[in-house]
Amino acid sequence: MSDLIDVDGLRAALEHACPDCEIKAWDNRGGPKVEARRGERAASVFWHREKSAFRVSYLVGKAILRHARTPDLGVATASAATWLGGATSREFAAAWPFADFVAIADAFERGDRIERMWQSALVHDSFRLEGFIPVAMNEPRLRCMYPFVQMGWLSFRPTADEFHVPGPWVLGLGQDDGQFKVCSGSGDRWHGEPIAICDAETAVRLCVTEMDRLGVPRPEDLKPR
Repeated sequence: MSDLIDVDGLRAALEHACPDCEIKAWDNRGGPKVEARRGERAASVFWHREKSAFRVSYLVGKAILRHARTPDLGVATASAATWLGGATSREFAAAWPFADFVAIADAFERGDRIERMWQSALVHDSFRLEGFIPVAMNEPRLRCMYPFVQMGWLSFRPTADEFHVPGPWVLGLGQDDGQFKVCSGSGDRWHGEPIAICDAETAVRLCVTEMDRLGVPRPEDLKPR
C-alpha cells in the first residue's frame, strides 16, 4: 500500500472529502502531507511511510488539538471533513472516538494553557511517558505546573511562559515494566544528577520531593509581571 500513496493521490482524496477548502500539499522525506483549511479550522493528513499509517492533525488556527493515527485513508479524510464541517469537539468525538480531543478543546477555549498541555501529554505520547503522565496528573503539586518536554526529558514550569526551570527531570526508558529515570535540578548537565530509576508512582513522589528541595514556586507564588 505504501507504494500507492503519493502526494497527488493524497491531495485528491482530501480535496474530494473536503470540497471548497484551501488545500496545501508537501512531498516530505518521510511521506506526503496535505492540509485542508476552512476558516479558522484545519486538518492535515500525513502518510508515514515507515509506519504505514496516516497521522491526522486537527487544528484551530495554528493550534493543534490532536494528532491521531489510522491505517485507513477513508477514516483519515472523513474525520478531517467532519472537523472542517463545523462539528463541535463533542460531536466530533462521538463520530470519531479514536481522535477524541474534548478535554483539550475545552482547555483551549478557556485559555487554560496548563490544562491543555496536560491533556495533550495524556494522548500525544512521543517520549515513552505514557505510564508517568496519568499518575502525575493525580498529584496536585505537579498538576498545577506546566509540563513540557525538552530533548526527551520532562520537567515542569510554574507557567507556560516561565523558562527558568531548576528541575526535576524525568526520562521515559521505554521498558515493558514502565521504568523512568529521575534526575535532580543540580549538576553540570542541564538535567542534573541521577536520583533513581523507578516506577511511575515513585517517580512522581521523587519529583515532588525534589521540587520542594529546590524551592520551585507554584503558579500562585509568582509575583505579577
